[in-house]
Amino acid sequence: MAGETISTEGHVDIVTIETVHHEENDVIDTETPASVGSTTYHGPTSTLFNEASSRQSRSYLTKEREMWMPKILVAAAAEQRQLESINFRAGKLDFDGVDPELGMHLLNLHWNRQHHSFLITYRPAFMRDMACNGPYFSKILLNAIFYGASKFSPRLDLRKDPNDVRTAGWQFRNRVRDLLGQALDHSEITTIQALLQMSNSLFALGDEQSAAWVYAGTAFRMLVDVGLHVDAAMMPNMQRFSEEDLEIRRRVYWSAYVVDKMQSLYQGRPASLRAIDGQVPIKFMDTYEELEQWHPFAYASGPSYPGSPSYSVSTFQQLCKLCMILQQILDRTYCEREQKRNTQDLVQDLEDIEKQLRQWMTELPEHLRIDTTGDSGAQQLPPPHVFSLQCMWNVLRVLLHRPLVADGHLHSTLPSTSKSSLATCTEAAINIVKLVRLYDKCFSVRRAPYLISYATYVAATIHVRIAATRASTSEAHEHLRTCLAVFDQNSATNHAVKKASIVIENLRKRMEIRLDDPSRTTSGAAINTRDSLVDHVPSEVTPRSQSTAFASPSNTSSTARSHLPTDTMINHEPTMVAGQFDPGLDVDTIIHSFMHEQQLYNQPAFSMPSEHANNTLYGGNGAMPPSQGQAPSTGFEPYDDALFGFNASAFDWFYPSNTTSFPYPQH
Repeated sequence: MAGETISTEGHVDIVTIETVHHEENDVIDTETPASVGSTTYHGPTSTLFNEASSRQSRSYLTKEREMWMPKILVAAAAEQRQLESINFRAGKLDFDGVDPELGMHLLNLHWNRQHHSFLITYRPAFMRDMACNGPYFSKILLNAIFYGASKFSPRLDLRKDPNDVRTAGWQFRNRVRDLLGQALDHSEITTIQALLQMSNSLFALGDEQSAAWVYAGTAFRMLVDVGLHVDAAMMPNMQRFSEEDLEIRRRVYWSAYVVDKMQSLYQGRPASLRAIDGQVPIKFMDTYEELEQWHPFAYASGPSYPGSPSYSVSTFQQLCKLCMILQQILDRTYCEREQKRNTQDLVQDLEDIEKQLRQWMTELPEHLRIDTTGDSGAQQLPPPHVFSLQCMWNVLRVLLHRPLVADGHLHSTLPSTSKSSLATCTEAAINIVKLVRLYDKCFSVRRAPYLISYATYVAATIHVRIAATRASTSEAHEHLRTCLAVFDQNSATNHAVKKASIVIENLRKRMEIRLDDPSRTTSGAAINTRDSLVDHVPSEVTPRSQSTAFASPSNTSSTARSHLPTDTMINHEPTMVAGQFDPGLDVDTIIHSFMHEQQLYNQPAFSMPSEHANNTLYGGNGAMPPSQGQAPSTGFEPYDDALFGFNASAFDWFYPSNTTSFPYPQH
């Protein structure tokens, strides 16, 4: 790579920066880095495998070079961040025909929410190569970024239908489709990044799960094709890689690994990537973003939030570790071949994985902890992605323990284990609601990522059963009301959330739970206030001032408050006291409700057992789901409140066909 030179007039002649440092005796390959371009990985069974070269390359990453890598990368990132505005003013950035002001606006939104995209795109390399058509920039990646950022923009001209946020960025999706045809002919990191970005964006629409799955699967195949699943230090010809190459390869691999686990969880399908196959270290050397000041201009927020260090690198590292534990939970508990395992093995797995989860929390850095027990002010709360991390930990505890609560055989043989698992699920569900309330207090759940709503759904599956055994003034009713409010608010941005609402509403109706919300009117008023302030930022705001415009007190209101219902009850029935179930809670009835639902959904074709055909607790009329395109009936709709793959085909009727609801003109 060439070094930058700046003339005395400040004109940028060359926009790349030198990040490669080699010792005098290094053997340098002058070809294009394999990490960016053509197929590079072939294992020992291949005739193309070069065993001698592989052995030689393993000692190339010396301790000295590894020690200097963070300093090199952080310095380069800081320099490149300064060059971004210079390159923009010089007109050197390639926006693929999009107005530069609009393009920078969308990029700013993307970088502000990048932490929820699992650090897929490496900003320094992308923005540098955007100015010189370098290898880490491509138009397909640019348009994938534009598409994902569009739904968070207040600009209605980005929508095909101004009243439907799901149509935001339609022109960029068309462009990705056009570019994808030729991009599939060979594997490149920028294509992998684009496919991962598209997979995240499409899944949240709700009716695009197949597209999201296929895009992610293609990215995984390309990832193996270029060898990202193997640590670069173990690959032949590693001398080709600069410090930046090594950093990008690790980030893209682990981003793909996390996307793989989340897609597998949401869709109930086998995961594709396994850490044991690649052994890529969860070690990222560029820590520039870690302490960079973060402001929520791509989120709705109140004026009291002062900003925070982003903590993006450490958050991502911890999320990767959690996803490795998630893989074990899916393999040992939810895979079809594991459904008939004996009780002793299930309990052993539970204890083993629970120990790992507790160890993860024990070793969690202090700055990634959130105190939900005290009166935490906005000044002490971290950025949204840290909330997502904490929610994810609680989700994994429910994923691990809830199957043991619903196991009738286990309850009859080891009732103490079922009760202990229910206590763990309840504790996690309460923590999730507390986290979501704090999240909404600072950022609003309206633009929260899909993970927040999924965590809320997981919590709701617990709260709804507890509420069914308690009076209407119970804490469980308040928690359930919060969960339903989250679904209502977040479904505008993440349409797939409506499925979660359907499941929980049907459980609530079947169990005859009444939810009276006296604060609904005032809560709605607050929602409208904040919507008008955040979603209608004047279009003349320039990209260079966008970050401060969204965070400025002039664009928020001192009266803006939580969207979620406020817990106004003083003497409500508690669920847990000092870590133990409230003495008045009927634990056995709650456990039996899980087992009954399990039996109900195991009936062929979701048919209702005859003994419950007229039982109002379970819906009464035995109606089946409506056919494709019809509205739901008001009677019994037997949708399983599954945790693994709750986005099942049973909900396909809910979404109209793409040709009518989300048309994309063909070029």
